[in-house]
Amino acid sequence: MYCSPLSIAAVFTVACWTSAATAQSVCGGEVLFQCATDSADFREQITVCAQDQSYVLTRHALSSGDMYYDTPLIANANTTWFRWSEGDQLQAEIGFWSTDLAEPVTLHVELPWDDMNETVADTGDHNMWLQSPHWRAHVDQTLCDSGTVYAEPEALWSAQQTRGPIGAFFSQDDITPRTDTVGMARVSDTDVTPEGLPVYSSARPTAATPIWWMLQPGETVDIIDRANDFVAVAIPTNGLTGCFLRPEDLGKPYTGPCATGWVDSIHLHRTQ
Repeated sequence: MYCSPLSIAAVFTVACWTSAATAQSVCGGEVLFQCATDSADFREQITVCAQDQSYVLTRHALSSGDMYYDTPLIANANTTWFRWSEGDQLQAEIGFWSTDLAEPVTLHVELPWDDMNETVADTGDHNMWLQSPHWRAHVDQTLCDSGTVYAEPEALWSAQQTRGPIGAFFSQDDITPRTDTVGMARVSDTDVTPEGLPVYSSARPTAATPIWWMLQPGETVDIIDRANDFVAVAIPTNGLTGCFLRPEDLGKPYTGPCATGWVDSIHLHRTQ
């Protein structure tokens, strides 16, 4: 049994659910995760559903039922990422893109896990929060009240199978590694903001361009292409330890397995 808000109209009311049926009022598919935020001033209900081969995230005010976003956040194969790890504690991350805010939003979930039975354990800590705009930076977080977290992650997998090669985010521009562009670089220690060095989805970033990642000072990255003042970098994610570019991959559009994006080359020191 898990605890979660009874409905979007239940002002500051929390009830324990024995099934996902109660949560369907704000979800067009199967409920994956749900919680109420722990703010004393403005409480919301956050709901994540598996719907139409993607994940949908909505935020509603508990007092009125009004949506926090004008439109739901959608996680799809072209612009978002997914991470899952388990042991005694399950940790999951799902990346969403907000068209309203023009920024990525990451859902973080930590749950007690019964590794033997591959299911959420009956007892233990339940934590859930949203983080934006950058995955690795220390930025604003929307925290859930741990006593309201509901989780039914089984429906993750049917949607995940149809989303394609998730686990990374990808450049919106074509990247073609060549002999004269491939190499290694180190992120500057001195001229990078405390939040890190942004990795953009495009080689021509504007204020509305998605920022996929934040590289940290001193970090080493693979360079695989160049476009004017920006270089394309390959970043190992989803358990990868390297990007393993082979000679036969040169001259062809890069398709993975590493995540890709674009960095202002002025903040990188070429090492190879």
